[in-house]
Formats: sequence, C-alpha cells, structure tokens
Amino acid sequence: MPVFYKFRLISNPTCNAYSFTMSKKRELSQITELIIHCAATPNGVDFTAEDIDQWHEERGFNRAPCFISKDAPLTAIGYHYVIDLKGAVTIGRLLTETGAHALHHNTSGIGICLVGTDRFTSAQWQRLAKVVTALQRQFPAIEIKGHRDLSPDLNGNGVIEKNEWLKTCPGFDVQSWLDNKQSPSKFSVLESDHD
Repeated sequence: MPVFYKFRLISNPTCNAYSFTMSKKRELSQITELIIHCAATPNGVDFTAEDIDQWHEERGFNRAPCFISKDAPLTAIGYHYVIDLKGAVTIGRLLTETGAHALHHNTSGIGICLVGTDRFTSAQWQRLAKVVTALQRQFPAIEIKGHRDLSPDLNGNGVIEKNEWLKTCPGFDVQSWLDNKQSPSKFSVLESDHD
C-alpha cells in the first residue's frame, strides 16, 4: 500500500468528476512530477490553506464534490499540500485528484505550496524536505521542479534561464536546494518567532 508522510492515501473510486475541469480522478501511475510553489504572500505573514482556498475560489477554481472529504475539505484549492510558517502541512487535494497549480502539468504533477514568497521559516524548510523525501520514496522516478522551471526554453539550450522565467515561483532554485542535500541558502531562510 502506498504511504505518504503521516497521511493515509485516500481514494474515492465512485467519483465522477468529468464536469469539473479543475478536478479529475487520476491513477497514481500518472504522477511523474512534484512541483514546488510559493503562495506569493508577504514573507513571514501567517496565511493558511483556507486563505489560499478562498483566493482560488475567487479566481474560479473548483473541486468536484466527490473529492471533498474530512481529509481534504477545501472546495477550490489547486495545491495538494500547503506548508504554513510553523511547518504544518494541510492537505488541499488528494493524490488521486488532479491539481490546479501548473498549466499542462496538473495530471502528472503533485503541487506543494509554501506560504511566503522567497524566504521561508526553518520549520517550513524542514517540513518541505520531509514531504519531498516521503514522496520520492512513494514515487522513486518523480522529477522535482520549481514552478518557474516549467517556463519555456526560449533559446533551446535545454536550460530554463532567469530571463526565460514566466514567474519566479517558488522564489528559490529547487535544483540547487536538492543538490545541497535539501538545505536552503541562508538568504532563503526567514528568521522569525514562528520557528
């Protein structure tokens, strides 16, 4: 049975979500990417997954009612997981539900969102490392990317360069973070009383 860090894998096999473009059932075998996002909120200001859910609803996002449950009760959020300033994880969507966080990558991607823009608390960094490690165990071939890494390679050199980014999200270089054993640069750590 697949395991996710402290969470049960929940599925609703009777879900018929065909009328919801932002919420469809998927098989776990379709998951090939883990995409890290930032909430684009002021660094150090305590926003919640519920706040993000409201913002997504205001933008017209929706989830099929059959996916909404006590384990994933939010009605519009596009991310699978949100990590708040204290490092707590809120489930936005189940892994068996497509995301609504990265155009052309929602069927294949798991979306993780860090509250903030480009500086995150130590608790957030520690939790992100644990969640990513757990998902790597569950999906050994998963590719881990930042949202900005999905920008088009305009010059065709195989590297998404800063001048090609469509957005700066998640506010740090995911590949450098992975190469540095999931340790953030000192410029990306927000010292706060939330730790």
